[in-house]
Amino acid sequence: MKKQLAIAFLAWTAIALLSYARLPLEALAAGKPLPPLSNAIDDLVSCWVWALMTPAIVALAARFPLERGKRAVHGAIHAAAAAASVIVSTPPTWLLVRLLGGKAPANLTGALVGESFIDIFSYAAIVAVGHALVYHRISTEEQLRRSELERRLLAARMEALESRMQPHFFFNALNTISSLVRTGDSRTAVRTVARLGDLMRDLLLDVEQEVPLSRELDFVTRYLEVEQARFGERLSSHVEADPAVMDALVPRLVLQPLVENALRHGIEPSPTPGRVEVRASRAGAMLELEVRDTGSGARGQKSSSTGVGLANTQARLVQLYGDRQELALTTGAEWTIARLVIPYRAQAPVARPEETI
Repeated sequence: MKKQLAIAFLAWTAIALLSYARLPLEALAAGKPLPPLSNAIDDLVSCWVWALMTPAIVALAARFPLERGKRAVHGAIHAAAAAASVIVSTPPTWLLVRLLGGKAPANLTGALVGESFIDIFSYAAIVAVGHALVYHRISTEEQLRRSELERRLLAARMEALESRMQPHFFFNALNTISSLVRTGDSRTAVRTVARLGDLMRDLLLDVEQEVPLSRELDFVTRYLEVEQARFGERLSSHVEADPAVMDALVPRLVLQPLVENALRHGIEPSPTPGRVEVRASRAGAMLELEVRDTGSGARGQKSSSTGVGLANTQARLVQLYGDRQELALTTGAEWTIARLVIPYRAQAPVARPEETI
């Protein structure tokens, strides 16, 4: 508040001095004597009174912005506030100018009538500055939010890439491929190599924050195919999604950490065959995504998320959707379920170019 008041006083003082500067310039141009500095009293006193009101008017502009859908109501509020500002500012200005020997109308009524136009203009100018400050703050916050989202996405991509680059992953993948070649299953070996290449390409080249659910499920399906070749009969998987939600926008790489978590902590340590399922459906205005596994895992727990990958996923969801999201990990006698809920928002249809004859 003190900083705003100091800035307002400096700005209004500069306006008063610029307003007074026209008088000596006119005198010099006409070859007349320079006017006394006391003539600046009128402008200084008026501007300083408005400087005192500026923080309140800026706050009012932020509280009642002239945005679409609210312009009529908020415009009426500002019209009433402008009239009140004239009534509040004119009496002290008139009285101080008279006490300091400046030029003032003979009575307060004349001052109200004479200064009403410039005072209403001053109020409108402050409201305009207030709106500019609000939009600048919103723009700055949006840029920071986007930067944070880009950082989170990069972190997710690097974590996914790092997990692919881990020596044991490549060792297991190459060992699986070599085993397939030795047993004569070259078709599965070639498909596994192709899927591994697809994963690497997507991780390195795709930079979008949100993608259609169909693309995310396609990535997860290829990832499961690579792991299926490694686990063999120990793993069965199934991806099930309502066709009506395939165009829903989801954060890039939001399902892969959940699937990887299910494989690493559910299927891999289990001595018996396990199953991983990925499901997607819509519940009103929300999109529900589930990754469930039947592996041994850590039973008897219920928590929001665990691990760096899941923690980063949770942070990205907060950045994108605020409180309108949920990520929970629950375990039961048969299934460990990672459940993700985000607002349903469909991808905008791509406009087709008009056919020309």
